[in-house]
Formats: sequence, C-alpha cells, structure tokens
Amino acid sequence: MDNYHCYFNLRNVNEEYYINYKTPRYLLEVLPENKGASILDIGCGFGSLIRELIKAGYSSVKGLDLSDHAIDFCLKQGFDVQKSSIAEYSEASKHKFDFIIMSHVLEHLKKSEIINTLKQIRGNMLKESGKFCLMVPNAQSNTGSYWAYEDFTHTTLFTSGSLLYVLKAAGYKNIKFLDRNGTDNSSFISKLFKNIFLPFYRAKKRFWNKITSSAYHAQSPEIFTFELKALAVND
Repeated sequence: MDNYHCYFNLRNVNEEYYINYKTPRYLLEVLPENKGASILDIGCGFGSLIRELIKAGYSSVKGLDLSDHAIDFCLKQGFDVQKSSIAEYSEASKHKFDFIIMSHVLEHLKKSEIINTLKQIRGNMLKESGKFCLMVPNAQSNTGSYWAYEDFTHTTLFTSGSLLYVLKAAGYKNIKFLDRNGTDNSSFISKLFKNIFLPFYRAKKRFWNKITSSAYHAQSPEIFTFELKALAVND
C-alpha cells in the first residue's frame, strides 16, 4: 500500500476530475432515512461523496483514505477525514457506523487480506443491523479485462459470484445487488433503449458459450455492468 500516498498523481486524477460528481440514484435509494445516521466513506478520495452527503443534510459523515494529496484536500474543505488503512482504523477506533460505503477499494487489497478486511468492517466498524454498500469493477462486464490491468494497483477483480463468496465468508448473510442493469441513472429513453437491447446481449453471450463449449456458473447472477454494487446488512 506504500504507493497510495501518490496514487492520484500517478493515475493523472485530481480534485477537478470529480467536480461534477452526483450521488448515484441506486445509492440515494439505500442511504439511511435518518439524516443523523453515522456514515463512513472508506476510500473517500477527494471527498466528492462526502460533499454530496453533507449537502443532502447528513450531519455525521467521516472518510478514510491513504492518499496524502486527497486527505489534505478534504481537510481544507472542512471534511472529517483521516489517513488510515482499514485495519488500522478498525483496531484503533471504537466508533461503529450505521452505514459504510466502500467504492472501488476492495480490488486493491491483497487477495489474502480481502475476507479478513470484510470481517473487520463487519465486526469492528459496522453497527448491528448497519448497512455496508460495496462497489467493485465487474470482471464479467464488457470492459472487465481492461479494468483488471488499467489500474496497476488492482490485485483482483470480482464477478457477482466471487463477490458473494467473500461477503458470505466474512459473515454477511443479507446481501443484494443494486442497479443490476445499470439503468438507475438513465433517462426514460435511455433506460428503455438499454432494456430492449440487454436481452439480446445476454442471448449472444449464451449462444457463443454454447458454440465455444464455455459456461458461466449457473448459481451466480448474470450482471454485465461496469461495476458491481452490493448492499449487505450486518444481521
């Protein structure tokens, strides 16, 4: 994790990249109704989500990140953030949260650390009945191979099946995927267009799997969006 202090510089990303960020609709639909609920954004970056949550009226929002550049920027904006790994924070802090968001972080961890990290979040950081919203790049998407290697710090990618596997192995039981067709943020016309063509895309995949004697794991949901979005409840 040593390279994360300069991660955004190496990726040619700065705070202006996220200036037009808006909270995605699928997340708005699962955020706590109570605006006083405690929320943690793991891997908060330049605080784009924190900013939007505060604008929406949430009064207890914190963030973690490993980038000095991102943390310095967030602190200048007055956000409640700190530089810390998940392991360090879960061991040092006794505070637990009602809602935890972790967007595009898990795929950066060593494979041997992933399940234990999810256990730390569930056991040490998430309140009982608290909700954990997790986003990762989708290896089954049309651009899955690209995202596996575009970011040099990625160690693994997930399909719906492998994401379910690690969440279940970490003790989460109530898990569901959000925005499975990737249409929640689409206009009516765009959503209609996508919903017409998605069945053809799925049929084409199944056809070529038959021709090439390939297969998908039948028990895993077929999700082809760029990212997987999962919501797990700490029951």
